[in-house]
Amino acid sequence: MLHPEIAEAYRAMRKMTVLSTKSNDSTIVIPIVFHVVHQYGNENISDQQIYRQVQILNEDFQKLNTDTAAIVFEFQEIAGNANIKFELARFDPFGNCSNGVNRYFSNETNIGDDYSKLNSWPRTRYLNVWVVRSMENGVAGYAYYPSSVEGTGFWRDGIIIRHNFIGDSGTSNTSNSRTLTHEIGHWLGLAHTWGSTNEPELLNNCLLDDGIEDTPNTIGWTSCNLNGMTCDNELDNVQNYMDYSYCSVMFTQGQVDFMRNILYSTISGRNALWNEYNLDLTLGDLDVPITCEPIADFNSNIKTVCMNTPILISNHSWRIVGNESYLWEFPESNTPTSTNENPSVSWSTPGWKTVQLTVVDDQGTHTRTETNYIFVSPDYRDFNGPKTLAFDNENEAMYLIFNPQNNEATWNIENNVGVGGSKAIILRNASPHSNFLPFSNEFFYQNRLGGNTDEFITPSFDLSNTSNVNVSFAFAAATNATAVSDMSERLRIFVSTNCGQTWSLRETLTGMDLINNGLGHNSFTPSQNSVWSEASFSLTGAQTSGNVRFKFEYTASDFSNNIIIDNINVSGILGIENNSNTLSDILVYPNPANSNEPIKITIPEHLDKLVLTVLNNVGQQIAVLGEDQISNQNQINLSDFANMSQGVYYLNFSDNTQSYTIKLIVL
Repeated sequence: MLHPEIAEAYRAMRKMTVLSTKSNDSTIVIPIVFHVVHQYGNENISDQQIYRQVQILNEDFQKLNTDTAAIVFEFQEIAGNANIKFELARFDPFGNCSNGVNRYFSNETNIGDDYSKLNSWPRTRYLNVWVVRSMENGVAGYAYYPSSVEGTGFWRDGIIIRHNFIGDSGTSNTSNSRTLTHEIGHWLGLAHTWGSTNEPELLNNCLLDDGIEDTPNTIGWTSCNLNGMTCDNELDNVQNYMDYSYCSVMFTQGQVDFMRNILYSTISGRNALWNEYNLDLTLGDLDVPITCEPIADFNSNIKTVCMNTPILISNHSWRIVGNESYLWEFPESNTPTSTNENPSVSWSTPGWKTVQLTVVDDQGTHTRTETNYIFVSPDYRDFNGPKTLAFDNENEAMYLIFNPQNNEATWNIENNVGVGGSKAIILRNASPHSNFLPFSNEFFYQNRLGGNTDEFITPSFDLSNTSNVNVSFAFAAATNATAVSDMSERLRIFVSTNCGQTWSLRETLTGMDLINNGLGHNSFTPSQNSVWSEASFSLTGAQTSGNVRFKFEYTASDFSNNIIIDNINVSGILGIENNSNTLSDILVYPNPANSNEPIKITIPEHLDKLVLTVLNNVGQQIAVLGEDQISNQNQINLSDFANMSQGVYYLNFSDNTQSYTIKLIVL
C-alpha cells in the first residue's frame, strides 16, 4: 500500500462499515480482469502466469493453500476462510468474449502510478488489476481502501502491481506470489497488521493498530521471525498476509469478517460486484465453455533496415488455448510467407513495408496487419556530402516519422513554424487529450505524455568523402511546467551508419538547456520574440561513412508543450576523389523541373561506359539507359526515355569503377 493518507480513510471506513459477522457459508464470487501494460518486454507476461495467480488467490481466500500446515500453533484456530472466489471475466463491459486479460502498449508500464491505470473496466462490475514493469521506489504494488476511492476518486480504484509479483511462475517466484493477496486485502479494507502506514519495524507502531481484534499488536516485519514478540509481550502473527514478512499463509477470522462486511457494504460499490445480475453479465454460466478467438500481435525492435539485411519479427500473440499455428505475410520480401513463430525476413527493394500475421488456434482465427511497419533504405543516398535540411524544398517523404504510442502527438512538417516563419518540423504536445473511461458515464482529462517518445529520422547522407563533419540545428521549445523539477523533457540525437539498425548517441538536451522559451504558452509556436537556440556535435571518422542518418528522439514530460526543429546543417570539407573521371561532374537541369519541360543531362567528354538507372521515390526502376544510349554523348534529353510525372526521382550513374546518384524533383 503506497499512499499513507489512507489512515484517515480507514477510520472513516470503519465507521461506515457495519461490523457484524457475515456468514461465510456461501461463496462470494468476484469477477477480475488483468490489464497488462507493456512495451513488449518481459513485463508482457503470459496468460498462463496470470491464470496461475488466480489459482493462488482462490487458494488463499478459501484457505485451500497447502502451506496452512505451516501456521504456528498459536494461530491455527483463528486462521480464517474468507470463502471468496475470483473468476477471470468471461465477458467485457460490451458483452464481448474475454479471457480476463487485456494488453496495452504504453510507456506507462515504466511509471506505475494512478495514471497508468489504462482503460479501467467499471469497478462496480470487475476488480481491475494493472500489471506494469516498474514503479517508483521499487514498490511491488499498491491499492486503496474502498473509502479512499469514493466520489471523484473512483478512477483510482483497483490494484497496480509489478509483473514479477504475479503468481509463482514466469517472471515471478514463490516468495513474491502472495503480493496480490496482500493488495486485495487492502482493496477489501484491511490495514497492515501494525496499522495504516507503510513503515514496519518502527517502535512507534506499537501505538497503532489495524482495528482487527484477533491480530496481535505488532510493529510489523520484513523477515520471517516466527518467534517475534514486539508489542504487549504477545506473539506476533508474522505469517499474516497483511504483514511484509514474505512468509504469509493466513488471514485471521477477524480479518475475514471485516472483508466480507466490506463486500456487503455500498462503499465504492463493493456489494454490486457479486450480485446475481452482475455475475450473469460478466461471467455467464460457468458450466458453459466460451470460445474467444486468439489475438495476433508482434513486434520488431528494428524499424529501419538496409536492403537484403535480415531482421527478426517477434511473435507476441495472446489468448492462445492450444494447437496454434502462424502464417506471416511479408509482401515484396525475400520470404513472402513464413509459418515460423518468430521469423527472420529481409527485403531487396526499398520503401515502407507491410507485415501481416494470422494466428489460428482451437478457438478461432485473428489477423493483424501493419502497413508502413518497416522502412527499407535504398542503396543510394539522398545527399552526397554536406547539406542543410531546412524543410522547405526537400521531399517530406524522405523524413521517417515514428510515433510508437500511436497518439495525436507526432512530428509533422508545417508551414510558418520555423526560423523566420519558414517551414520546420514540429512536435505538438500542448493540447491535452481526453482519457475517456469508456465503460462509465464519467471521464477526465489528462495531458499524460510523460515518458512518451517520438522520433524522426533524416534523409541519408554519403559522407565518405567529407571530413571534419559537424552537425548543428536550431530548436525552440516550451513547457507547461512551473518547477524545474517537473521539466523532464529530453531531446537526444543519434547517428547511424547502417540504415538505422543500430544508433550511437551524439547529443542530449534537457531542462533549461532544452526549454528555451519557458512556460505560459497555450500552444507554443515561435514568433518574432521567440528564442531560437543552436546545438551542435561532431562525428568521428567511423561515423562519416557512405550511409549516414540522424535520429531526433524527443521524450515528453506530463507538462510538455511544443518543440520545433529547423535548419539541420551537416557541414564539413568535401574531398576530391582520386579519379579524374568523377561522375559528380554530370549535370542535370533544370532541377527542380516542370513535368511539361525537357530534362537535360550534360555529360563531360572524359566520361564513358556509363549506365543510367532511373528510380522513383520508392525505389522502382522506371528506365535504364545502357552504354549505347548514353556513352560518348555530350547531352541527352531524359524526357525522350522516361515519362517523368510529378514526383521525386533518383538518377543513378555508374561505370566500371564508381557510382553517383542525383535526386531529381519534378513539379
